Amino acid sequence: MGKRRFLMVVLLMLVVVFSSAAAFAAPSVIINYSETNLGGSWWQYDYTLTNTSSAREYLYSVFFDFAQESDVVGLALPSGWDGTVWMGANTTDYLDTYSTDSAFDITAYSGLSEFNFKVNYQAGDIPYTAYFDDHKGGYSSASGITAAPEPISSILFLTGGATLAVRRYIKKKKNA
Repeated sequence: MGKRRFLMVVLLMLVVVFSSAAAFAAPSVIINYSETNLGGSWWQYDYTLTNTSSAREYLYSVFFDFAQESDVVGLALPSGWDGTVWMGANTTDYLDTYSTDSAFDITAYSGLSEFNFKVNYQAGDIPYTAYFDDHKGGYSSASGITAAPEPISSILFLTGGATLAVRRYIKKKKNA
């Protein structure tokens, strides 16, 4: 009975190890933004794309899908990047951007900022599709929703630290 149980545990561990390794080999991207109210119903979005792909794929294109057709003004793109619908004023329900050469693709574990545009409503989190190339003929994609940095996490961390510091100070004062 002990041998059988041992073999089952080993088999289960192998399944977990190999299935988790396959799950980590997926292309992925983190897209963070800051939004600024420009007044008069216009909002500016400044994006940073971070390639978190563990399979060593290169991020070369991103499509942003708006919830509605909107007036959009593309403001800036990083060097080596362009967009079919980006620069200038457009009425559209999407924006796309892509690297103009594989030398400008975003490598795994690195990021690129300066993807900026303004839109005539507060878009908030925007669905996207990101495209990857392994530079060996393999292509893949990943979809998700952009994420605004969460200032509440920092605020909670600082509040907790300050609370601990005050409690320690009071405790020292009582013991002195």
